[in-house]
This record gives sequence, C-alpha cells and structure tokens, in this order.
Amino acid sequence: MKTLPVLVLAVKRPPVITMQPESVTVFSVEDLVMRCKASGNPPPIVRWTKDGLEFNQGSDPELKVSEVTASFPFYTLSNTMDSLKQYQGKYVCYASNELGTAVSNEALLITDVPPTLQKEKKVHVKSEQGSSIVLKCNPPQSSMEPIIHWMDWRLHHIQLSQRVMVGKDGNLYFAHLTTEDSRDDYTCNVQYLATRTILPKEPITLTVTACEFSNSVVRNKRPQMMRPAGSHSTYHALRGQTVELECIVQGLPTPDVTWLWKDGEMSNNRTMKDMFDRRLRFSSISESDAGEYQCRANNSQGAITHTYTVIVEAGPYWTKEPVSQLYAPGETVRLDCQADGIPSPIISWTINGIPVSGQRILTTSGSLILNDVNFGDTAIYQCQASNKHGTILTNTNVYVIELPPQILTEDGNKYTLTESQKALLECETFGSPQPKVICDSLLADPRVNLLTNGGLEISNVTHDDEGFYTCSVQNTNLSVNAELEVLSEYFHRYTLEGPDLIIANVGPDDEGVYTCQVITKLDMAEASGTLTLCDRPDPPVLLQITDPKRRAVTLSWTPGDDHNSPVLEYVVEFEDQGSKERNWEEMKRVSGNTERASLPLWPNMSYRFRVIAVNDLGKSDPSKPSEIHKTSPEAPENNPEDVRSESTDPDNLVITWEEMDERDFHGPEFRYRVLWRRVLGSGPTWHINYTTAPPFIVNDVGNFSAFEIKVQAVNEKGDGPEPDPVIGYPGEDVPLEAPMDVGVVLMNSTTIKVTWAAVDKKTVRGHLLGYKVLIPGRRAKESESTMVVETGANEEKKVISDLRPYSHYTLAVTVFNSKGEGPASEMLSFKTNEGGEDEKERKNAGEIPPSESKMLCLFCSRFCSLLYHVRPSSSFYSSCTFILSPFYKKLPHSLRFPPRSPFPFKGVTEVQPSFATQGWFIGVVSAIVLLLLILLILCFIKRSKGGKYSVKDKEEGPMDSEARPMKDETFGEYRFVI
Repeated sequence: MKTLPVLVLAVKRPPVITMQPESVTVFSVEDLVMRCKASGNPPPIVRWTKDGLEFNQGSDPELKVSEVTASFPFYTLSNTMDSLKQYQGKYVCYASNELGTAVSNEALLITDVPPTLQKEKKVHVKSEQGSSIVLKCNPPQSSMEPIIHWMDWRLHHIQLSQRVMVGKDGNLYFAHLTTEDSRDDYTCNVQYLATRTILPKEPITLTVTACEFSNSVVRNKRPQMMRPAGSHSTYHALRGQTVELECIVQGLPTPDVTWLWKDGEMSNNRTMKDMFDRRLRFSSISESDAGEYQCRANNSQGAITHTYTVIVEAGPYWTKEPVSQLYAPGETVRLDCQADGIPSPIISWTINGIPVSGQRILTTSGSLILNDVNFGDTAIYQCQASNKHGTILTNTNVYVIELPPQILTEDGNKYTLTESQKALLECETFGSPQPKVICDSLLADPRVNLLTNGGLEISNVTHDDEGFYTCSVQNTNLSVNAELEVLSEYFHRYTLEGPDLIIANVGPDDEGVYTCQVITKLDMAEASGTLTLCDRPDPPVLLQITDPKRRAVTLSWTPGDDHNSPVLEYVVEFEDQGSKERNWEEMKRVSGNTERASLPLWPNMSYRFRVIAVNDLGKSDPSKPSEIHKTSPEAPENNPEDVRSESTDPDNLVITWEEMDERDFHGPEFRYRVLWRRVLGSGPTWHINYTTAPPFIVNDVGNFSAFEIKVQAVNEKGDGPEPDPVIGYPGEDVPLEAPMDVGVVLMNSTTIKVTWAAVDKKTVRGHLLGYKVLIPGRRAKESESTMVVETGANEEKKVISDLRPYSHYTLAVTVFNSKGEGPASEMLSFKTNEGGEDEKERKNAGEIPPSESKMLCLFCSRFCSLLYHVRPSSSFYSSCTFILSPFYKKLPHSLRFPPRSPFPFKGVTEVQPSFATQGWFIGVVSAIVLLLLILLILCFIKRSKGGKYSVKDKEEGPMDSEARPMKDETFGEYRFVI
C-alpha cells in the first residue's frame, strides 16, 4: 500500500471533475456564480459551453473569472438584474489535458425577480358557528417554493389541530368554526429560504356568529372533502422525491382520518403521517410505493373517502457504471454501462465530449467495445443516459499504457480467525497489462476461491488451514507471504477488530477481568478492565393482598434479581375476571425502592394483580398473578355524559348520550333511566322509561317545542346522582303557514321596501331561521331566474334594490327553518317608477317621499271615502288620485298602500291613467273641497252666536217635547272623518 502514492505521482493522470457545476436561480447580481473544479496531471484546462455553443467567459467584460487553481468559477460584475437575463441557459464544463476531456453534468442558470407583496385590501370574513371556512393566503408567484406560517399580530403561530390546519396550498382550513375562532389578526407570513425573506400578508378578520337562538344547538355535519375535491385524483411522482398526499375534511364533530394502501400494509419505514394524520408522507418514494392510497374521514354522522392513484416514474439512474482502468496495447476493452428509469432511458456514448464514431461497437445493452486498442485510444469516455425526466453522465478513463507489474500488498501479513469463519488473504497488484496472480495448487479445494483483484478467499476455515500462503505474479519473480492462524471454536465469539475485542452473545460466563497487552521489541504495556454483565431484572415473587377495604387493597411483593442494574420502578397491572374482552391493564406505578402499593378499586369486580420490574435495560417478565379479590356492588356514582337530542323526524324526540364504561356500572341489573317533559304546558310531571343502551326514541310528541331531558344511571343497589336537565328538541318539519299582511312601499325607481307580519312561532315547527322574499322574473317568457332575498328570524321588513325601473313585478314571502320552506304568501303585484331622475329632482317634481307615504295614504283613503261616499271595502280604498297643493305642486300623485285588517286585501291596485289625472278635474275637485271648508266654518260661527239665556231658567223651565232634539239629530254629534 505504501508504494501506491509514489506510483500515482509518477504517471500522468487524466482530468477528473471534482466539483460539478450546480443549477442556480439568480435573484440578485451576487447570486450569479458558476463553479467547476477539476484535477489531473498535467493540470487540466477548463472551458464552458452555453446551450451547446462555446462560451468564453473571459472575453465578456461583464464577467470575471477566478484565478483560483483548478476551480475556474466565474461571476458577474454587473449592478443590474436586467443585464443578467442574457446569461440564462444550460451550461456544461469541460476539463482537458493530454489524456482526454472530462465532461460535467448540465447546469441550468435562471434569473428571477425576488417576490414582493402587492397592495391588498383588508379581508373581512363572516360565517356562522359550526360551518367550515378557508382563509386564503395567495402567496406571491415565484420560482421558489414558499414556506407558510399563519401567525397573529404578536407573531405567535396560530394553534393548529385536527380542526384547524394549514394545507399544502398555504391556506388555513377550519373543519368547523367555533366562536373562539373570531379574531382580526389571521396573518399569512410567506417565507422564501433562497432569498432569506418573509413577506407578511394583510391580516384577515374572521367573525364567527353564534346560533340565532341562545338555546339552539349547532347541528352535526357529515364529513366532506375540502382538499382535494372529488372522490379520486392521480398523483405523479419521481423516484427519490419527497411526496405528500393530503386529505383535509370538514364536519362536526371533527372527523378522524385514516390511510389505507390497497396493495398491502403500509410500512412505517417507508411512510409517516403528518399534520394530525391529514398528510401521508413518503420521504424518498420508489417504484414499489406506486398504487392506490385511500384516506377515509369519519365522524358520528358518517364517512367519506378519497382515493389517490400514485404513479411513480423515475429519471435515469445507474445500475452498472463503467470502470476506469489501465489497458495494454492490443487488448479488447469492454465498457459496460447500464441504467434504469421510467420510461427506460436511452444510452449514448461520447469520447472526450464528441459522439462515438469509427470502429467502436455499441451493443444493445449499452456497452461499448473497443477492439485491439492502441495508445491513441487513451481518452475519457462519457456514457450518457436520458429520458424525459433528465440526463445523467459518467466519465470513464481508458489509459492505454505499458507498466511493469507490482504487488502493492505488504509482505508478512497475519490473519487470525476462529474455526468455521471465512478468511480473505489480500494480494493487490498493479501494472499494464493487469498482472495475473497464480496459486494453482490451492484451487483444487472447493472452499478456496481466487478473486479477480488477486485476493484468496477460504470458506469455513479449520485448524488444517493454518500456515503460510504465497501470492505470486505470473512470469515474474514477484511474491508476498501471509500467515493464517485458526483459533478453536471456543473463541468463535471473540473477535478482534483492530485494537478492539468483540464478544458475541455475551453471557454470565464471560464476566471477569480482561487484560490488553501491547508488545514491541523494546517494551510492553498492558491495561485491565472488569466485565460485569447487566440484564433486565427478574420478575417479583410472593405477591400478597393485605388490608382489604371497601374500595382499596394493599399489594406487596418480593423483588427479584436486578442483574447489576437497579430497579427504577414497578408497574402494577390488573385483570378483570368478569370481562372477556379486556386483557391485563396498567393500574399504578411505584418507585423501585418500594415493595408495596395501595390500589384503588371499582365496585362489583373480580381482580387479579401482577407486577413488572423496570430498569435501564428494560422490563422484566410479569410476575405470577395474585389470588382473586372481589369487591361488593354499589349504586352508580356517575351518570352518562353528553346527553343530547339528535332528532331528525318530525313528532319524534331522539334522546342519546355517551355510553358509560362497564366498570362504572358498579352493580348488576344496570340500566339507564330516561326522563323527559315539555318545557311549557305540561307542568312538573316527568315521563320516565328505562333502556340498556342509547338512543331512546319518544314517538308522537306533537308540535315542535323544547323538552327538558335527563338520563340517570341505576342498578339493583340504587340510583346514581340526580342529573341536571338539558334542553332538546324533536325533529323539525317544514313550516305550516305563510307570512301575512305582506306589503310593498316604493322607495325609488329601483328600490322597494317589503313588509310583513311575523308568523306564529308554533306554525314554524322548528327553529325559525328567517324569511325569504321571492321575486320571479318580470315576464314568463323571460329567462330571468327568481330573485331570492333571505332575512333574519327577527326581521319583518326588507329593502330590496337593483330592480328594473318602470317594470311589472310580483313577489311572495315564505318562512323557512332547517327542514325547508313553508308555503308562500299570495302573490303581490307592483310596478316600479320610471328612472332617470335623482331623489332631489323627484321631490321638486312633487313626488311623495317614502317617509310620508303612509300618512298620505291614510289621508287619501279617508278623504276619498267622504268625498265620493265610497264604502271602506271598495277597491277605491286601494288607490286614490289627489292634489296636495301647496305642499307638493306641479303633478298629481299616485299612492299605493296595503290596506290592513279588517278590510279585504288581495294586493296593491295600481292607478291607471284616467280623467282623474286631468287638470280640469283636479281644479273642480279643489273648488269643491274649498266650498266644503267654507260651509263648515259658517256652521261653527252660527252656532257660537246662538240666543243668550240664563242657565238656571233653562234648567227650571219646561221644555216642549217636540223641541227636544233627538240624539241622532243633534248637531254636535256630527263628525267629519278626514
């Protein structure tokens, strides 16, 4: 071995690229650096090509070439990014000397602009409790892969969970919302490692509204896929990549996600789950990982699945690379080059970077054969494998030279082995042509094999194989000797690795003092060490149950041998003899210096105990079980939790709860006592029934209303504690009645205000969610869809805009709950005004403001009924044309209003153009009104000037019966209704 460096320095060496150029994305002028490092003797000359053409970086004034020996990097002197775009391309480095040219891998140089934030509007998102939502990040576009951090204004990370998580797209997903999610500082911070920048996006405000009613329960929801969409998707991956499959789901309660590989069982060494089991990660995917993977999300309401079809392809990779060697003139050289990939790569060869030509033979397997080589065939041969995913390249040196043979292995090596081991005696040679090692006398033994590198392999050595072995080079007097020593079988477990002593399968017999001696011709030194065997402890023995009480016992034991490693703790386990489904379970842990433990017990159980000792090396085997100990039955101490109603069908009240653990039954004949009563109308009487498992269904409960429900645990020994009632509801049904007294007020040519009377809550038959105003398209022939405007539950009016001016419309109002909509009110027709004037122009023109419309409608109806002697039930009551001078001049006005009960109402009657709108008619009506007012004034004056007489005389004097006024004719009893 010592002669090898001298030999290497004595000969010429072909160039070898020791530092490959790397692809780079340039974001600033400092990033543009391309390096290529090579070695060889004589020192190689480096040149570059860009996109297949010669690239002379030294002649470019914008570039500077480093003078570092054999490194050859170049970098830019420019100060602007625009000037760097000309350097984008594919670069290849060539290193050459007189023995050939080595070719580097291809490196890609790309210029890009560092990502920046654009001006954004602040986002306000409002959603209801229990619904799902996605807060979008939308990171800036860049060639770099961003890392997303969702944080608050204090730069604290948003707490992630199964319910709240970040997707691979950077968005923040909520499986369902709670009121605690409301905040105004959800900030997406985008991190780019290459540019060492973090870009904070505009904070998002999320407002989560609670249920409409304080006693409403957020309804559970089945799982639904948020990302990816649909039930199936295909994922293409490249061999060796890190791949993440993702399933983000919504639902209430929060769904659990499990993963399944349809082609077999997933290996923990190949895959791992992340982001609360929402992601399945392959750290280095291979072709064997291809197949179908299914994620399944389920909660108490149902389940949903998504299937990924994973297709794994591969860029080229080597399965066999050609070996660089020395060859003598006249030899036949075979360079084997094999690569694999999906799709299968194409193999090509070049010599010193130039495609192969001439007498070279290229086989179908990709091998290159050179017949009868000479000194001119000394070169560097490149094997290249390519498919659509990339290209790989390897350089192989073929050095045709004549060198005398040498043996590089030292003479006198000694090999020590034990019986039945395999011996490998080295004999490394060097020369051109390759020296041939001979040992014909030994090859007759089938256990002996001569290796291609000159080594001698002897399998299953015995004492008969001990002795000296000679390695000789054919046709020379070169040889070296080696000694083989074979130890007995006893020493088979003892092996030396350099100065270390290795003991296999160590046991108690190996304990003792070991001495290591170092002996030279001048001196000797030794060192000793004690081997102490440590092991897991023996199990405890002699378990005893003492001090039995109603709900506790004391368990004691005797420790076993700790095997030179102190016991750290004892684990007490128990087994319930009455349960066939349960195995041994841990009950308590106590410190290693304790030999007893006080154990709490459940009533009505049969116990057996065992103890396990633990030290640094592991756990002992379990001790033998103790005798059986039984506890007496008692009344339950707890009631079931999460009592609730999950009713879906009308007239049914479904009461359910979380089942109790059998150990909490505390006695035989365990049952659940179910109690329910209507909150209003039924008095203090509770309805009672019994069941052994949830749910319990109460049929024919009647109208939708709130119930008090509670569930109590009972057994033959007594009842559990008195439970607190909770509110539940039967299943909802669609509302029975439509809203009444629907009216329309015209606000302007495109806006109306719709009013209605609140419905009776009893007719809703569920939780009132609100009202819907339905406005169909203007004409049946038009393709316009119905406009639907929803309101809250407590609203009785709604302003609707964006209508078309001067158009006929109809509308109806419905009430809805979670089950659906009730019947619609009667259709109400109306016509919007002409457009083209703003509100000020309309008022100047005499149009009635909306705030005054009700007052004027009332005046008009009363006045018209007096003037024209129209009965209140007449259709005239619905429309009246009049002049409001001097308050509103110039134009007559048309008022529309919805009459209230008790008058019959079928809709708003529109005033059609008639003589009533003509000027002459308006003048006549105005004159009549003025005359009536004058007559009324004269009547009042005449009465106030009647004859004067004594009040006393009037009281005492007789009155003629004929002069006595009748009540119905008394002037003071006349009333004008205006």
